[in-house]
Amino acid sequence: MRHIAAALLFAATLAACSSGTTSPGGALAQTNQPAVQREVGRAFDIKIGETIGVGELKLTFQRVANDSRCPIDAVCVWAGDAEIALRIEQGGQAAVAALHTHLEPKQTIWNGYTIQFVSLAPSQSASSPIDPSKYQAQLLVTR
Repeated sequence: MRHIAAALLFAATLAACSSGTTSPGGALAQTNQPAVQREVGRAFDIKIGETIGVGELKLTFQRVANDSRCPIDAVCVWAGDAEIALRIEQGGQAAVAALHTHLEPKQTIWNGYTIQFVSLAPSQSASSPIDPSKYQAQLLVTR
């Protein structure tokens, strides 16, 4: 019985390690894929796990940390809030910013660039949960 338990534990550990999708804290692991380039001053959409270059920055939408937005098929007293984790890289520097839809901070400043979290799609629905892979954030980077 102990051998079966040990084998199951080993298999679960191996499966978690081989997936390569998350790091401690639940953020998506950094990929070495080339970043799609977007213009400074124009809003753009970024999917979860995607990396996009804007000016000298590389932005990676790591995860949705919290999504308490009011469902579109419900009546709410408050609109709610969504929080994303956005990795920002430039040269040898990197940081993760927590940005919100309704609470502060809605934007962050990084080496002369202002990165604003505009919106999060899809909208919440009371009848069905959102598949995390379907999230898409709209960002605006200005200088």
